Amino acid sequence: MISVPVEERGEDGDGRPEVDGMRGGPEFFFLREKPAMALLAVRDLDPAYPSAVAKTIDSTVPHTLKILAEMEEQGLICSRPEGRIRRLDLTDHGRGAAGALSDLIEYLGSGPKSGSIGDLWRRLARLERAVGEAEGLPREAAELRLGPLRRDLALLMRAGEEAEVEGGEELRSAAGALDLAIRRAIGAEEKGDHER
Repeated sequence: MISVPVEERGEDGDGRPEVDGMRGGPEFFFLREKPAMALLAVRDLDPAYPSAVAKTIDSTVPHTLKILAEMEEQGLICSRPEGRIRRLDLTDHGRGAAGALSDLIEYLGSGPKSGSIGDLWRRLARLERAVGEAEGLPREAAELRLGPLRRDLALLMRAGEEAEVEGGEELRSAAGALDLAIRRAIGAEEKGDHER
């Protein structure tokens, strides 16, 4: 477990940890930029280590360790020693929170809608990695992990149509192929699910 001494973290009046002046539970934790970015960095980095997360979110390692300690206390990540450093992984709760946070960011307009075609391709590549990581999982586990990605793919294809730039059609085609791969992996075609 990532540990930060209580005197560095602080405590608010109800005994809940205070991270860098932030009081309250997880609902307030992610209203700050660095914790939100850190959660997404743990999801996107492979492998994720505290120093790599710090670099990704443009933060100091000590500040990032405080954020990660709070995330671990909230049950969003788990850490395990790997040699002299700690590897970070999202818990199921953390994966759900990261997905919701991505949806919120996209909904608020800083996702593919306002991005370039390059941003859309990067998002598609991230979805392809997630699908690759789910290979070999039992069908039920694959459904839980991959089912929500179909909505992300539909949003990405819509954003590619709206972008109306060179490469948009190729992006939509690649996203459609990935959606088909997801449907096959979760058995959606057998259930008669042919929609996007």
